[in-house]
Amino acid sequence: MPSVRYVSRGLIDGSLSILGVVLGAAVGGDVKVIIAAGLGGGIANCLSNVFGALTAERAAIMADLKKTEEDLVGSDVRLKDTKIYTNQKNRILQGGALDGLFTFIGSTVPIAPFLLVGRLVDLETAILLSVAVTLLLLFVLGVYLGKLSKENILISGSKLALFGLITAIIASSLEFFFR
Repeated sequence: MPSVRYVSRGLIDGSLSILGVVLGAAVGGDVKVIIAAGLGGGIANCLSNVFGALTAERAAIMADLKKTEEDLVGSDVRLKDTKIYTNQKNRILQGGALDGLFTFIGSTVPIAPFLLVGRLVDLETAILLSVAVTLLLLFVLGVYLGKLSKENILISGSKLALFGLITAIIASSLEFFFR
């Protein structure tokens, strides 16, 4: 299930990195800056993950294909002319696209509460909601991954949520250095 890997990695990466960005930007207290920093970081992270996944996966798969070609002793077969190569190439493209897409989706989660500032919530509430919805996303994702891997779903969900909480604490502690 390679797609689960890219989806979960993208959601985790996008939500945690942008949670850090928005909490760091929240020190300034300007909602527009928080949203712009979050979106800018989310887009950059998305593109970085697309290119990173494409590059890393391509290198790994091409190395495997070359090794397979070498193992075909006495053969002039080049796998680049086969369905094996085409399937692997499609897998690389799908992986990169999924990784980038879900990185961006994950990055929108911590940003969303700040869109409500001035309408339904104040800045402090948006900060708390940002942390809460990100932790909820991570917990639910952890439960899903725990179910897939046949592990204890509460432990799996709690582990991911704990990583989110640690990220939030570290990012929030920046405020003390910039007062």
